Amino acid sequence: MKRIITVFILLIICGIIIISCKKDDPTPLPTHETFYPCDLNVTNGCFSNWIYKFPESSPNDTFLEVQGGFLSTLNELSILPPQIAMNPVKTVYKTSDFVVGPYAARMISKKLVLNSTQEIFIPGMIGSTDLDIPNQTIHIGKPYTEKPYAFQGYYKYFPANGDSGLILAMLTKFNTALSKRDTIAYARLVVKNTVSTYTNFVLPLNYWDLTATPDSVSLLMVSSAGINLNDLFHCVGQEGSVMYIDEISYKMTP
Repeated sequence: MKRIITVFILLIICGIIIISCKKDDPTPLPTHETFYPCDLNVTNGCFSNWIYKFPESSPNDTFLEVQGGFLSTLNELSILPPQIAMNPVKTVYKTSDFVVGPYAARMISKKLVLNSTQEIFIPGMIGSTDLDIPNQTIHIGKPYTEKPYAFQGYYKYFPANGDSGLILAMLTKFNTALSKRDTIAYARLVVKNTVSTYTNFVLPLNYWDLTATPDSVSLLMVSSAGINLNDLFHCVGQEGSVMYIDEISYKMTP
């Protein structure tokens, strides 16, 4: 009988020890499912997959892009020929510093030197965009007809010399009568201070028109907020500003 009681006491003590140890265990590594459904409503919003693209104008060169064709960078500037650019720059990288693996995006602002005389500031940028090198501009917006509540994800930011970063989401509809885009909803976050650990952002979209159905969405994440989409020669910011982005998606309901 004494032996049974002794064994029972030992089992209780071991159980207490095991429970105590479990309390001290580190939080298990999260999966995509415990965060946002980033791959469900923003193509490769988890930044898990990257590819090397071959431009038609220079089929022997490659530059790194987010896979899927929805999100783009300015990395095509990294393959400009030497007679145009003295120091072709790449401003977006895949990184293993992530919220959920295997990768996230790291953007860094740099300067591009043209013809050994002219310097152009190039922000690190990921967005629903298409770079138009011949016209020195960026076309923004991809087809989209939903009405999400918010745009969300995770970021870190390391500004250089007082720079600011920008995260933006905008829904638009083309106005055929005026031949321009009408803004239906808009949200943005300007980051001015250092954010050294991944921080969640949820940007509720402010709907200016509750009745119209959008036909496109514009997403923009840049390491320097002074980006000029109409004229790449007039972007403003500080060389060396860095932004990390991961796990982006639309939040469909409050």
